Amino acid sequence: MLWAMAAVNTAHTPRPTRTDVRRRLLDAALVVFAERGFAEARLDDVAAAAGLTKGAIYSNFASKDEVFFAMLDDQVHRRVDVVHAALATDRPDGRPPTTPHEVGRLLTRAFTEGREWQLVFVDFWLRAVRDPAILKQFLAHRETLRGVIAASVTDNVGATQPEGALTADDVATVVLALCNGLAIEQYIDPRAVPDDLFGRVLAQCALPPAPAPGAPGA
Repeated sequence: MLWAMAAVNTAHTPRPTRTDVRRRLLDAALVVFAERGFAEARLDDVAAAAGLTKGAIYSNFASKDEVFFAMLDDQVHRRVDVVHAALATDRPDGRPPTTPHEVGRLLTRAFTEGREWQLVFVDFWLRAVRDPAILKQFLAHRETLRGVIAASVTDNVGATQPEGALTADDVATVVLALCNGLAIEQYIDPRAVPDDLFGRVLAQCALPPAPAPGAPGA
C-alpha cells in the first residue's frame, strides 16, 4: 500500500526541466562562490547547495570557469535590461528618457542589491588579470556589455558630439568603472556612497541630447 502511494506521488511530481536545473545551479553557485571565494569553492558544494546531485552539475558545466561565465552572461543580460529600460526613447507610457540622476539611482540599487555577485566578480577579476587565457574570455564579455551601453547612449544622444566631448564609448567605460568602484567603496563604508552620488557624477559627464527630427542641427 505504501509502495503504491509512493509510486503515485512520484508519478505526479514533475521532473525539473534542464532550464530549471541550470537556474538552480547558477543561483546556488552565486551564494557558494560569494561565501567561500572562487578558489576555495567546489562544484560539489554548488550541487549540494542547489539540492541536486553531483551528476546534475557535471552534466551542465564542465568546470568552475564555465559556471562563472554562465553567471556573467546572466548578469550582463540583467545590466543590459536596466540600461535599455533607463535610456529607452520609445517608452510605451510616453515618458521621456530617464535622467542621468535616475540612471545613477537605478545602477546604485543594482550593485547594492547584488552584493554577492560583486564579490564573485572581483574575485574572478583577480584571476582573469593573472591568466591570459581567462582574460581573453573575460574581455569578450566586457566588450559586449560596453557595446550595449554605448549603443543605448548613442540612441539617446546621437552619434555626433562636439570635439573633445566624451564619446558614447567613453561613457560606457565610465559607467562600468563607477559601478565597480562605487560598489567597492559602499561595501567598505556605505556612508561614503549616498544614493544620489552615481547620478550626480553621470550628470557632470552627460552628453547633450540629440536634437529632435526637424529641429535646427538635427
